[in-house]
Amino acid sequence: MNARDRILQAVRGHLGRTDGAAAPPPPPVPLLGRVDLDAGEKLKQFGERLVAVGGHLHIGMQDGGLTVVRELLARYAPLTIARSDAPTVTALCEHDSLRQHGWLSPAASKAELFAADLGITAAQWAIAETGTLVLDMQQERHRFASLLPPVHIALLPHARLLANLGEALKTLPRPLPPTVTFVTGPSRTADIELQLVVGVHGPRELHVVVI
Repeated sequence: MNARDRILQAVRGHLGRTDGAAAPPPPPVPLLGRVDLDAGEKLKQFGERLVAVGGHLHIGMQDGGLTVVRELLARYAPLTIARSDAPTVTALCEHDSLRQHGWLSPAASKAELFAADLGITAAQWAIAETGTLVLDMQQERHRFASLLPPVHIALLPHARLLANLGEALKTLPRPLPPTVTFVTGPSRTADIELQLVVGVHGPRELHVVVI
């Protein structure tokens, strides 16, 4: 028996398993915290938590976020806009009042995406308890558009608000998608001398538009 086999045998022994035995099923995901919040309470809690971590909440349920996105684009005046292939995002960039902006294709090159001033995607779910967005790459091509530009606008369907992390883990499809991104506020790091810096590894501003 070589060293690798001895290590694996020791791990199996500590787990109470024999060679070739199937792994036991994972324990059920606990639903921590309240899950009985109504839609209004979840939106209120999500907004409070989002603001607490440095994000911005906008309500755009009347027109699918068109008015809010138009105002944000007027504020930032981006030269180029990275976008995902979500139908809600496509509908916005094809609207007559927004067509004049420099929209990139969802299949734009990395160089174009790195140079984009702003990115717009949808969000598949959100967690009210922590103000977190949940992005599932299997449902939308959004990874670079949400991570590379300095400003990220996310369109969140109101019905996709979940109470907490436990509910989110239960809601994610099985088998789990290869890439699921949890976004809690703008990108931040304190790696250097414990000084908090925003926007080093991703967007420095996050706007969530509830639609």
